[in-house]
Amino acid sequence: MKNPFEEEPLGEANEPHYPNAAFTRHSPKKLYSITSFSNIDSFETGSEHYDHADMTKSPDIFSRSSVQLQQKSLDLNSTKTPKLDVQIPSTPRARYTLKESPKRQKQGGFVFDDFKDNITDGYNEMHSHHGSTTSTTRSKRILEPPQPIFTPETFAEANPNKNEPECSSDEKTIASDFTQDYEFSVYQKDYDEMSISDANTAYSSGYQSTEGTNEYFGFSIDRDMMQKVPTDFVPPKDKRVTKRKVRLVGGESGNFVLENRIPEELKKVLTRTESPFGEFTNMTYTACTAEPDEFVKDGFTLRPVKYGRETELVICVTMYNEDEYAFARTMHGIMKNVAHLCSRSKSSTWGKDSWKKVQVVIVADGRNKVNEAVLQLLTATGCYQDNLARPYVNNKKVNAHLFEYTTQISIDENLKFKGDEKSLTPVQVLFCLKEKNQKKINSHRWLFNAFCPVLDPNVIVLLDVGTKPDNHAVYNLWKAFDKDSNVAGAAGEITAMKGKGWVNLINPLVASQNFEYKMSNILDKPLESLFGYITVLPGALSAYRYIALRNNADGTGPLASYFKGEDLLNSRRLTNSKTNFFEANMYLAEDRILCWELVAKRNENWVLKFVKQATGETDVPESIPEFLSQRRRWINGAFFAALYSLRHATRIWQTDHSFGRKFWLCVEFVYQFVSTVLSFFSLSNFYLTFYFLTGSLVAEESVGRGGFWVFTIFNYLCICTLTSLFIASIGNRPHASKNLFKTLMILLTICALYALIVGFYFVIRTIQKFGMGESSTYVFVSIVVSLLATYGLYMLMSILYLDPWHMLTCSVQYFMMIPSYTCTLQIFAFCNTHDVSWGTKGDNNPKEDKFNQYIIQQNEEGEFEVIVQDYNIDEVYLETLYSIRARRSNKKVKHELMHSVDLDGEDYAKHVRTKVVLSWLLLNLVFIMTMLQVYEPGETGRNYYLAFILWMVAALAMFRAIGSTGYLLQHVARWMVECFNKWSHKRNGYQRTRINALN
Repeated sequence: MKNPFEEEPLGEANEPHYPNAAFTRHSPKKLYSITSFSNIDSFETGSEHYDHADMTKSPDIFSRSSVQLQQKSLDLNSTKTPKLDVQIPSTPRARYTLKESPKRQKQGGFVFDDFKDNITDGYNEMHSHHGSTTSTTRSKRILEPPQPIFTPETFAEANPNKNEPECSSDEKTIASDFTQDYEFSVYQKDYDEMSISDANTAYSSGYQSTEGTNEYFGFSIDRDMMQKVPTDFVPPKDKRVTKRKVRLVGGESGNFVLENRIPEELKKVLTRTESPFGEFTNMTYTACTAEPDEFVKDGFTLRPVKYGRETELVICVTMYNEDEYAFARTMHGIMKNVAHLCSRSKSSTWGKDSWKKVQVVIVADGRNKVNEAVLQLLTATGCYQDNLARPYVNNKKVNAHLFEYTTQISIDENLKFKGDEKSLTPVQVLFCLKEKNQKKINSHRWLFNAFCPVLDPNVIVLLDVGTKPDNHAVYNLWKAFDKDSNVAGAAGEITAMKGKGWVNLINPLVASQNFEYKMSNILDKPLESLFGYITVLPGALSAYRYIALRNNADGTGPLASYFKGEDLLNSRRLTNSKTNFFEANMYLAEDRILCWELVAKRNENWVLKFVKQATGETDVPESIPEFLSQRRRWINGAFFAALYSLRHATRIWQTDHSFGRKFWLCVEFVYQFVSTVLSFFSLSNFYLTFYFLTGSLVAEESVGRGGFWVFTIFNYLCICTLTSLFIASIGNRPHASKNLFKTLMILLTICALYALIVGFYFVIRTIQKFGMGESSTYVFVSIVVSLLATYGLYMLMSILYLDPWHMLTCSVQYFMMIPSYTCTLQIFAFCNTHDVSWGTKGDNNPKEDKFNQYIIQQNEEGEFEVIVQDYNIDEVYLETLYSIRARRSNKKVKHELMHSVDLDGEDYAKHVRTKVVLSWLLLNLVFIMTMLQVYEPGETGRNYYLAFILWMVAALAMFRAIGSTGYLLQHVARWMVECFNKWSHKRNGYQRTRINALN
């Protein structure tokens, strides 16, 4: 058999070249037009009919150009032509293939219209049969994308001494676009998700992989990874363990720092392996024996500092025992955000290699608490190796295990592998696995006091596991700091995760929280951002300027106050002391304290800003126990933190803010004071509103004595429900009394609905009886104004912000849940003020194994060495891929959070709890009894208290709406100024921008 690549079959002047891929979107779309045929010469003599222009590239088997066919002028009736069943002429390569492989011949043929520009149209509309043909029914089976005929290696072997010929500029352009943009969008749309490269982003002209050949021939990294696991693979029960002596990288300081290679199977799929530092092929492990505050002092450092890189941005993700789906959702979102930063080629800060300016920090709270499936995902991306972590080094306790690697692989929430075929870029990852579980605030201590002093970043972005940031969220947060040099913190917009087709909104608990988040982002956050002080930056999606967080020279400052809550909790455990529970509850919302300390920092003028363009989805509690546990910490922390900020409001005059800023901050403090007072008396306000509205039916003559008995029944029902809530909140855990709390919440909703119906009925009957007189008009106006101030302003502001959909899908669920938000959550929170935990179980006394440790020794050359026990990391990696593949078919199972246990000093804590609850309850009861003595149930028309409550609700809602409108106008005005400046610069020429020392 002759070689088709040799010059003999095709002529001496013809040379094979790099072929185009067959049957792609870049292939010619013209179809065969069988009109008249010339004689087809035999293969041996056919070469003389082709000129050199026809053979400037390798034969194109699937060429469908009718023009080329007509130019060849071959004769079908030639006697030299072999007898072929196919009646459509093709290239010499095709005829040679048919000659050598007769089984490839097909019977019959089709006549296609040459003017059809699509193969499907030509096939369906105009075809005729010749001889025996197969069925014309179109198969519904989706075929995999076609593969190129030749690989670069095959072509190089066939042409060892041939240089690539020069091609025209048009051919170069086509080849360049073909290599870079080849996505198989038609064939692969049912296999892979849409690429993040779309018209709304800058990816089309952004970062491009330097390994274009790999992207062309290996478009699916997920398929490549899964094919590495044999179908008959069975994870071994016993792992082979080997010992080796290694030299430590941190030998100069004597710290345990080890460079370990990554698995070979992972290395094979990487598009980048060359680096002067070996960051793509080696992972750095550090056994940190220092406390976070002593990290720098004890000589520990991180990879970017070793490589001499400047860190502009640090993205921190804290996790406890969340599942692998939540972790993959957050981590994949971070990878896409870093890719977006690299795509901004026109930016002075970001660009093609700007991933070197970003450091992703993942802090896991406890080696025995972290989810094993999450560790497997980190292993699959090269960021973790299980065999390296040990609790001791030279009899010194290891506080954290640090794994540093620059990964090029991402895993999405469907547990599918993604790489640079989705425009992803390398990302520097630092995985900090704490030895013990010490709460989330301790994880932030590692970030702010250990890693940030080494990296010295400009901006720090905080994320929670489970939060899915949009593709531009990180950039939009960073841009807020770049625009304003006095911005110390920025808050993103958090939305509830609604699921595919918004199916999660079927759950009224999820729908009510989605409505609450939306209205907070439309009314509350813009109002506070306009003043410059946002009471809380959500830990799920927020950012801080690092120099603003630093403490003063005397040790006081934002970070010192932020970590005071952890010190209080630790001292309580160690000494069994009577902790100040006012401060302990206040530091449940430590992020609120941090926000206040930033704005009130002495001799500074820092402000906080809300960035609505930075959005992120987060998973909200879907069950009542989780909901109550979360809101207990939020309500107690927010209430005591508000008291702390109001008590120290005079500190604002010691800052460097302008007089106008200080004045408006004082206005905000007045608003917060009124809101705190109303929140404190919300229980009594709820009952009195219910009492007077339902009592209006007592004096109604049309229902007789029936109104009195209905009022009495519902009044007793409301009292019994509220009393039961107190008892259930003090003596029961939500997880143990789920149905009890659900029943009480339903009863409160029924009582509120009855009061609303009776109120409307009373207004209508009064107007019908007395007309629009003074009494009826007063009551009518009070109720209407209150309703318009809530429902009306909610709808108006949602429309102004172009986000009204939650009003249509979630408003009913939210208004039905208002009694539970008002009564159930507050009662449960105040009845559990003794619980100052974060809702997770501490791992304070883990089992210690001092025999499982590393022993560092110094050799004769003065270098530090250690003996390491190794597993076969390649086998472990295959096992990890096997586990990930198995999990894809499993349903998502949520892990139950472990609950807090009794701590030392619990009796004193309960005593404080009792005093707080009694004080709150007695004050509300005194207020209720006073109002009941002043006004009778039937005197609704002359009830000034009810009117005061309704008008106060309207006033507060109006104040929020005005502030929200001001924020919107400020945003529009700033956008117009920026557009004008860009236009002016474009017209007059750009000038060099001034460098701000704070940025």
